[in-house]
Amino acid sequence: MPERPSKLMPALYGGIIMGVISGVPVLNLVNCLCCAGILLGGFMAVFFYKKDLTPGSPLLTSGDAIQLGALAGVVGAILESIVTAVTMMAVGNIGGETIYNMLDSMGITKQMPPEALDQMEQGLKEAHLSAISVVTNFIICPLFGLLGGLIGYAVYKPKPGTMPPPPVVQAPA
Repeated sequence: MPERPSKLMPALYGGIIMGVISGVPVLNLVNCLCCAGILLGGFMAVFFYKKDLTPGSPLLTSGDAIQLGALAGVVGAILESIVTAVTMMAVGNIGGETIYNMLDSMGITKQMPPEALDQMEQGLKEAHLSAISVVTNFIICPLFGLLGGLIGYAVYKPKPGTMPPPPVVQAPA
């Protein structure tokens, strides 16, 4: 019986898509739409796996899709953390400065106590990757990657009535 193709490379490709979309500033705003970038990574892992299936190999199962999406999520979480850390070291916390400037332009910062304002400025302008954000990545990315994998399964699942071809049996010589 033919073996299933490896899930490692498709999950790696899906995780790279997920990590880049989630880690690059401005591009990561795609995730404001119900974690669309993370879902896309899980979906694409199933897409790449489906491309590796040959006519004689076993059909795609929901279990395959779950494994692919979750594994892509782990890869994506690692890559997202790395890309975010490198970006913050290179250019600083762009999003934090933008938030502070927006609050300042609305006059909200003038109403805040000076101690709270100092802490907010320090927290928003510091460029660091907190342990909480890394742990959150390792929860959210595999979870939503898994959902993306299930969406991919719904799109690429075998059609009803489709059966794998019978195994080729060689006659004894």
